[in-house]
Amino acid sequence: MKRWITMIIGLAGMLSLGAISLQESIQMAKANNKQLLMAAEEVKKADNTYKDVRGSLMPQLSLQGQYGLSKTYLPDSATGSIPSVASMLDEAEATDTDKLIAGALDGIVGGLMPSSPKKEGSLAMQLKMDQVLFLGGKLINGIRAVDRFRSIQRLNYDVKEQDVILQTTQLFYQTILAGKVAEIQRDGLQTARRHLARVELFSREGQVSEFDVLRARLEVAKLEPGVLAAENQYDLALAAFRKQIGADDQEVIPEAEFVLPLLEEFSLEEAQALGMAKRTELELLDIATQIKQIQYNAEKGNFLPNVALSASASLYTAADEYAIEADDFGTQYAVGIGFSLPIFTGFSNKSKISYARHDLSMAKLQQQDTQELIALQIKQNHQRLQHALKNYETQEENIRMAERNLELAQIRYENQVGIQLEVFDAQITLSAIKLQYYSAIYDVIAAEREFSKSIGKNLLAER
Repeated sequence: MKRWITMIIGLAGMLSLGAISLQESIQMAKANNKQLLMAAEEVKKADNTYKDVRGSLMPQLSLQGQYGLSKTYLPDSATGSIPSVASMLDEAEATDTDKLIAGALDGIVGGLMPSSPKKEGSLAMQLKMDQVLFLGGKLINGIRAVDRFRSIQRLNYDVKEQDVILQTTQLFYQTILAGKVAEIQRDGLQTARRHLARVELFSREGQVSEFDVLRARLEVAKLEPGVLAAENQYDLALAAFRKQIGADDQEVIPEAEFVLPLLEEFSLEEAQALGMAKRTELELLDIATQIKQIQYNAEKGNFLPNVALSASASLYTAADEYAIEADDFGTQYAVGIGFSLPIFTGFSNKSKISYARHDLSMAKLQQQDTQELIALQIKQNHQRLQHALKNYETQEENIRMAERNLELAQIRYENQVGIQLEVFDAQITLSAIKLQYYSAIYDVIAAEREFSKSIGKNLLAER
């Protein structure tokens, strides 16, 4: 007995191995969605662009150097010998002073004459610093612009993340709904087949007519295509869901309670006010408008001077031989401030300022247009959610009545007041209303997610 219990528990574990929750589905979709991964890379690129531009404010230091050795062979004509002055002196008459002067002259002349081969070593190094002092506000405005651009990339990632969460949630529940529909259709077909078997049995006993048998067979024939279509729809929904989350395992199946979610009540005015305050798209457009304003300010700075500081320290040497001695080195220091002031640019700067001003006006108009579109979207989603809730209430009441109708039909049949056909009709009616009931639940879930996204709520934080 204990062995059988262990086998049953193991089988149940194997069957539930492929089940995946909504939260797990969202995490897999985020980890595997290529668009979201690219958006994350764009955020990192924007961070590095900001650091790159901000680095322009700091001093730019560079170290340059060169070390060289050269060996030159001169032609004979350039190295011809010159008679020695000392050799021209009369040894008998020349004094010590004459000999000293002659030796000095020989040394000077010998130094003027090049030797071959000529060896030379050289070393030069320079440390240079450039520092921007003033660029008419263009550098500061550029840093502000790339900082806003960095914020845009981060917000773009948030928007794409919310889209992925919404799509995954919809496909998750679409798959569950398709599974429910296929299950109900199969149950309905089984009910119709059991009814047909009973009618055929009664027909052989002569208790029902041929019309009743034909009607029962038509009911089976009518339900069979619906089962095939429902099963195919479920397979398609499951494939789309697995692709969305990037699941390689073909046994992954979404699993969750298919019930109405908890809902917060918002009036249309409250929803629109919340959406205007929290919609990421509006924040994106606001930042884009700020960037256009920064670009306009930067273009106005083109008439201002550019000022920069430059300083350098150089160390150099040149030696007649390859060996460089300590006393062969020389140094040079330099510092200066340079400026550039545009006087006439052929009206180019004026045209750039006018272009930036019109670009800023377009950004403001686009921001206003998007606000109106978002207000309309919130209104539509709010109405859709209210309609879905009313439809759910209607279907909830309908399913209660259908269940009661089946209960009464069974009681009538058991008390021999009603007939089996009434029970069958009640069962088919209940199956049809179940389909509408589960569809109503999905409509509420989908409408609530769309509405929550449209008013700027974080879908991931709510799961």
